[in-house]
Formats: sequence, structure tokens, C-alpha cells
Amino acid sequence: MRKTVLYEYLGTNGTILSEVHLEDIYYVRKLKLHAENGRRLTKDGINKCVSVIIPEEELEEWKEV
Repeated sequence: MRKTVLYEYLGTNGTILSEVHLEDIYYVRKLKLHAENGRRLTKDGINKCVSVIIPEEELEEWKEV
């Protein structure tokens, strides 16, 4: 499973999700998880996906199968 750190910023007309960290601007840290070839990601063991963006605190709930 590959992990990429993303930063979500709130703008005047929506949100921006970026790998770029901007100093002195409020952000919410998120992770993009991407399964390795032939594998899938799951949180509940039923629904599976190749890639997902999650809040950082949910990382322990996801696994690669």
C-alpha cells in the first residue's frame, strides 16, 4: 500500500486538495492510499477499492487484501 500525504485547504469558493504544504494556512491533513498491483483496499472487508482518500486518523482502519 502506497501512502501520499495531502493537505485540504478551505477557500472562499470551495476546498483545495494538494500535496503542497502552505505555511501559516489552516489545513486538514489527509492520506491517499493506493493498493499495490493485484490487491485492493478495504475498511470493512466487503467493499474494496484500488485508491481512496481518507482522514489521517482512519489509517489504522484500512488494510490491503
